[in-house]
Amino acid sequence: MRLWFCALAALAAAAPVVALAEDGALRDGAYEVAYRLELPHLESRGEEVRTLCLRDVGGAAALPALSPNNPLAGCPARNVRRVEGGFAFDIVCPGGGAARASAEFSTSEESFQGVIAMTMGGKNMTMSEVQRGRRVGDCAAAADMR
Repeated sequence: MRLWFCALAALAAAAPVVALAEDGALRDGAYEVAYRLELPHLESRGEEVRTLCLRDVGGAAALPALSPNNPLAGCPARNVRRVEGGFAFDIVCPGGGAARASAEFSTSEESFQGVIAMTMGGKNMTMSEVQRGRRVGDCAAAADMR
């Protein structure tokens, strides 16, 4: 079953540390994340892959949007919450007409999938970043995995 969801955190560095779900659904470790940007009525340019270090910090979750040149980079995640089978959050950049997004991810012990749905500020332009990740090892090795 393909799950679709919505939202966004911030564009991450090469191997960022990200908060995980409160109940520990995802194990700590390095996750290989395949992602693609989808725009309505346009063909996807294919998937890219990055490795992220995910660690349980006892809070809810907010995974970063990974697409380059994302206008939501640096905007904080808000309304982070648990949902059945995963987590969700919203992003609203400061200022009138700013970009915003919402996301929902489903999780298992060693994998996740979800969609970050974005609306560009003051425009009738929407796009989605689809992500799926799987645990590939410990965080110490994440810098060597790309």
